[in-house]
Amino acid sequence: MPRRRRTSEETPVPPKKHRYNLRSRTKKALGSEEEEGRISSLSDEDLRARNKVLEPKDEPSAALNVSSVDCQTKLNRKNHHTNEFEKAGNIYRRGQAFVIRVEFDREVKSDHDVILLQFTYGSRPQESKGTVIRIPLDLKPTTKTSDVTETWFAEVKNIAGKGLECAITSAPDSSIGEYRFYIETNLKDTDAVKRYEEKESMIILFNAWAKEDTVYMDKEEERGEYVLNETGRVWTSRTWYGRPWNFGQFDDPVLDVALQLLLEGGLSDVACTSPVSVIRCLSSLCNSCDNNGVLAGRWTKEYPKDCTIPWKWTGSVPIIKEYHTNGNKPVRYGQCWVFSGLLTTMCRCLGIPTRSVTNFDSAHDTDSSMTIDSHWDEDGEPLEDMNDSVWNFHVWNESWFRRLDLPEGYDGWQAHDATPQEASEGIMRCGPAPLTAIKEGHVYLNFDIPFVFGEVNGDRVQWVVKKDGTMEVSQIDHSAVGHYISTKRMGSNDREDVTNLYKYPDGSEQERRVAKFVNRYSTRRKQNIYKLDTTKVLNFTVSPPDNTLIGDDMEIKVAVKNTADGPLKLHLTVSLVNAYYTGVAGSRVKTQTFEETINTKDEKIVTMPVKGTEYHDGMNPEGRFQLYISGKNIDSGSMESTQVSFVLKKPQLVIQVPQTIEAKEDTEATIVFKNTTQLVLTQAEIAVEGSGLLAPQTIDISSPIKPGDEVKKTVVLHPRKPYYWGRELIATFTSKQIVDIETSADIKVIRQNKDNDSDSD
Repeated sequence: MPRRRRTSEETPVPPKKHRYNLRSRTKKALGSEEEEGRISSLSDEDLRARNKVLEPKDEPSAALNVSSVDCQTKLNRKNHHTNEFEKAGNIYRRGQAFVIRVEFDREVKSDHDVILLQFTYGSRPQESKGTVIRIPLDLKPTTKTSDVTETWFAEVKNIAGKGLECAITSAPDSSIGEYRFYIETNLKDTDAVKRYEEKESMIILFNAWAKEDTVYMDKEEERGEYVLNETGRVWTSRTWYGRPWNFGQFDDPVLDVALQLLLEGGLSDVACTSPVSVIRCLSSLCNSCDNNGVLAGRWTKEYPKDCTIPWKWTGSVPIIKEYHTNGNKPVRYGQCWVFSGLLTTMCRCLGIPTRSVTNFDSAHDTDSSMTIDSHWDEDGEPLEDMNDSVWNFHVWNESWFRRLDLPEGYDGWQAHDATPQEASEGIMRCGPAPLTAIKEGHVYLNFDIPFVFGEVNGDRVQWVVKKDGTMEVSQIDHSAVGHYISTKRMGSNDREDVTNLYKYPDGSEQERRVAKFVNRYSTRRKQNIYKLDTTKVLNFTVSPPDNTLIGDDMEIKVAVKNTADGPLKLHLTVSLVNAYYTGVAGSRVKTQTFEETINTKDEKIVTMPVKGTEYHDGMNPEGRFQLYISGKNIDSGSMESTQVSFVLKKPQLVIQVPQTIEAKEDTEATIVFKNTTQLVLTQAEIAVEGSGLLAPQTIDISSPIKPGDEVKKTVVLHPRKPYYWGRELIATFTSKQIVDIETSADIKVIRQNKDNDSDSD
């Protein structure tokens, strides 16, 4: 909170005494006794007319005192695209002019007065460190002046009586955060300086509208989407429509917390000028692994009672509010899409264009080999505890800016991640890694490019573990990871595929060139696994039962095609396990084996039926499963394998609300859930939120929801003002048995009476 300031001034030098003895001054000027005698008889009026000796100019006797400062907050915030912030005060974007009006205790005299503006930043501001900015004003209108670095500018727009209007432009590489503002005045050729301290501080953010700023985006639609849009989509399943998320970057106390995290992260004043440093700081402090960051991660089936499970969150604001209210104590719990949504909020709040991005079949390389290892025993059974994990999906972030710390060619989207997976320079954070460097395999550059490369383009290496413990490579899959990379399309809620930004098409000549280059930097480069003959002769096509409603019986079908030149006698193994989206296997549900002979170029389909009662007890509430399929050549002993994940279908959640509502008026919205499963759902809750519509809230459903039951809950919306961008109401349903059910509704908020409503968009 800003402290109360008082105006202070030094003891002024006594004003000069002007001498009005006209005859003495005139005689002295004439310098002749004869002339002195002649003027003795003239009246003062005649004397003035004869010698044109005028009264002295109306010189001020003391420096100006500042009476008041009008920071023109409403106008400036509108021009700087910061008027949506709930936080009051002066919030500006760097490299862009803002206007102030100063009232003094007397008329401004441009021939005599000296006025200087001063801005200070940080806990120990020093001019030698660039954290004290001093700009002298030229009191001739439309003349620009600057500080010593010639990066901050000021221009007097108007002087009228006691008032002065001035436009100030901060440097396009200013440090992000809070500044203090002072006005110094004195008279020319004097040393008596008066100093006024403005009681309200000023906050400067990154500016995607300023060409000189490193975060500049060329198109207005891009800035609207990646800086100003308060809602978005996060993909957690391979569908056209993603999971709705309320970023709420303009809600209180998001800005205060974001700036506090930069202080907690120990960023230097200079580091706060760079989006690279800011993002590395935020990506580490959005998780709680180091320095009590915002959100704790947890990936288990059971959760403590006094926490929020990851699927309940509908947006970032409740997380940030809880963190702020509880004295910066980490909030429990989040998973990757929650960390991504939270980091998107923090970055957009500070003005960095940012989006959430999902990679399906996302590898987790733990040993910098940039390959992903899977292990099977000689009978074709998976050895899950030995495998590198491949997450069914993983959500991270991309931010747009120029990389001044790297050679040319790496500007644009940069991948970074707050989900704690692997340490980067000893801290749980990841990135920012240029997408260009990931695609080209330039893993020798900063930051964490090898890890992200492994996530999207690592080769999956299948190992057969023999009874004596030795291992051999049975196959290398060049297209096992990095699929369907998804983000929200600009200007709509549809999906945009950005896979081509991360990698060349799997198996293409360019993609193989990159893979071979990257292998030079792998920890496994001495093993020469790419020299082995791993030609595949089996093609597996799995038809997962992802249209089966959770709790129902399901049927798994696997088509096996023989591409070899002769027939094959195969021992086929199909195993179904409960799984987490991180690729970690849970309890085994069922395994079935088949003995099949498949002629060359032929295909056979094997089917494994699974009853609901076989998986209910050990089922992950996500309804997620992992299939392991292997085919062992009975004659040669060689083996090939694959694995596939899927999620069962879930009931729907529906919001009933008018498409258009009025600002400052109460409107009811009804949330409806019908249990279409055969399961009894207990410990159910509905979470709902919408920036500018209502405060985030959770509705407990105390009674069990039996099959066929319908639950209706009503919330009251009260939008505080009309919104040009519209609003989105988001709701989620969770229970002990089923999680990850969400929905949203777009709402237009209009002004009831334009003439009587002072709020503006």
